[in-house]
Amino acid sequence: MSYGLIYTVPFATLDNIPCVVEIEKDGYEGGSTELTPGVTPFTIDINSEEFLYTPTRFSTAKLQIVGSDYLQSLFSTAYREYRVTLIKDGVITWCGFIKPELYTQDYTSEKFILEIECISSMSVLEFIDYTIEGDSKDFVSLWRLLQRCVSTAIGRYTSVYIPHVYASSKVAYTTGENVLANMTLSEQDFFDEDDKPMKLKEVLEEVCKFLNWTCVDWKGSLYFVDVDHSGVYYKYNAMMTSKADAQINELLVQDIGFAGGNHSLDVLPGFNKVTVKCSNYSVGQMLQEEDFNDLEELSTIDNKTSDNKKACRSVYLYPDAWNCLLYRDGSIIDNSMLSSVKDIAPSLDGAMLMKYCVYEQEKDANGVWQPNIHDYSFINAIRVRFPLKGTPGVFNLINYKVLTFKGASATYMDCALGINATVKVIKDNDMLPWGNSAAGYARNSLRCQIRIGNEYYGNHFGDSFHGFTWAEDPMNFVILNLDSWNNDGKLEWLTLPNDKTLDMPYNGLSGLIVPIDRPISGELEFNLLVYNRQGDGSRGDMTGIIIKDFSVKIQNKDNISKSDNDSDRTYENVLNENYINELDEIEFKMSSYNEDGACYSKVLLDGDYLKDNLYNCILDDAIRPEEMMITRCINHYSATRIKLTQEIKEHADLSPITRLSDTFLVDKKFICTGGTIDCQMNKFECVMIEI
Repeated sequence: MSYGLIYTVPFATLDNIPCVVEIEKDGYEGGSTELTPGVTPFTIDINSEEFLYTPTRFSTAKLQIVGSDYLQSLFSTAYREYRVTLIKDGVITWCGFIKPELYTQDYTSEKFILEIECISSMSVLEFIDYTIEGDSKDFVSLWRLLQRCVSTAIGRYTSVYIPHVYASSKVAYTTGENVLANMTLSEQDFFDEDDKPMKLKEVLEEVCKFLNWTCVDWKGSLYFVDVDHSGVYYKYNAMMTSKADAQINELLVQDIGFAGGNHSLDVLPGFNKVTVKCSNYSVGQMLQEEDFNDLEELSTIDNKTSDNKKACRSVYLYPDAWNCLLYRDGSIIDNSMLSSVKDIAPSLDGAMLMKYCVYEQEKDANGVWQPNIHDYSFINAIRVRFPLKGTPGVFNLINYKVLTFKGASATYMDCALGINATVKVIKDNDMLPWGNSAAGYARNSLRCQIRIGNEYYGNHFGDSFHGFTWAEDPMNFVILNLDSWNNDGKLEWLTLPNDKTLDMPYNGLSGLIVPIDRPISGELEFNLLVYNRQGDGSRGDMTGIIIKDFSVKIQNKDNISKSDNDSDRTYENVLNENYINELDEIEFKMSSYNEDGACYSKVLLDGDYLKDNLYNCILDDAIRPEEMMITRCINHYSATRIKLTQEIKEHADLSPITRLSDTFLVDKKFICTGGTIDCQMNKFECVMIEI
């Protein structure tokens, strides 16, 4: 977006400090017009939520303009159309956007005051969807998430303050490690099961909750506040690429000075029960299944036997979740090109999705062959014609890739895949499923390659005799041996046998079992492979196969209960069970790993699941972020606290990390948690909470 200055609203404070409100319009290239300020030109309201660990504390503003023009052009139709910046004595003091809403103003007077509502730049994130930066969902660091939120807000922030609280170890903390750059999670966590994205503000809130921080926009800067941290903060530039050390400061309200007499003191209640609920976003069905009933038809072909007694209707389908590959004249045709070859696709080598119905026919009284059934039943299948030997596109020696599909990036651990399929081997070139599976020779025709991130399962031979492992070797694959050679030709279908043994802790999982016992991170990809055909009609030369009941499932180990994996994990602390005053439940949508199985919502540290190994300087120890939140809340809310509201002078050195004190409240320290600033009167109705 490119902004041009369209209006200015100059005014001066009570202390005669020059101020100007700049209004910029996206895409504007003309000159600017000066407008007359109202009686109260600019006021800022900072969210004064009483819960100290609220994830965001943003602001709104009101701009007053006097005039005889209704300024309808300022009534924004988009949240980032008009950018508003308050500059005080040459320094940016607030930045945001005009809020699109219904405005009310005087219609009878020649002169009137127009009030324009504004929201801070970071507040606009509430209306912006999270989007992936790559071609597919991947892993993203917490640091990158913060950078994206700040840059997407398009605010004119001058600096970003980050507390130096966490590190991968105590030693790493002393080096100034930016551990947020090494903490990652799957982008799938920001999309629901229907692929609907979170808003960026939700993403920011979840990062802040996980770190127990509060994001505050304040006088042209952004602060990520850790209310329990009294050590160093890093002051970054707006792009968060360079930094300098910054320290918290202390101010006495009597030294700041008062701007009014509207003061009040409240006693906030204590709490003795804190609950943190972690939403486990289970990987579940990690690879999408095709719903054959929802697929669009590509073509329909009717065939019958030479004696007309048997017929077959084959309906070929456009794939959706699975990418089927066809081979033609040295080229590979995928889903995107399928429509261009729809008329000849069934005759090409490779895989196609189809549903077919085989039925008997008999002659009617007039000698016309008619179906002898009325309830047609279709079988959903993958039809694979083996590529002819020498066809370009070979995967590994004699193997060809014919079907592929992917799952979102995640970290997989303490789980296993189960692969199932039922196969009919076809010898004849017409690839029609008339009778039984062809006898012999094709028991080992089906293969697969499974990839997670950079690791592949299997070995170079595809044979279990040599042992299957996960390794960074793209030549690894697995032969899916069927349960019989069908030498006598009596079997209609051959099955991928269930190789699960008694010592495999996956009750209910079947088929070829692919265990994942250590963390493996990345996008999951499944490739179906087949061998080639000679095409010369020689003994044992098969044309292809038809596959039905094909599935790839995931299941956690039996010691990871389904309730732990599919529902929320809860952490809680109660100080006195005889009397419970419970704090509102805190929900985390990103969390540490605690034997939860494969989940998108789990954070990684240096490529491995984050558990209870995140060091923080506040406790000088490693602890789970969820348990750290409980510890903070118990320490703060186990006793009553004071909320102080005072009308003080607006002070340049006052910030969200300032420690405030009052002469009449001995040994009490406060932080500012919101309030209202009248920029012309230089008055701040400051809300402070004891820490």
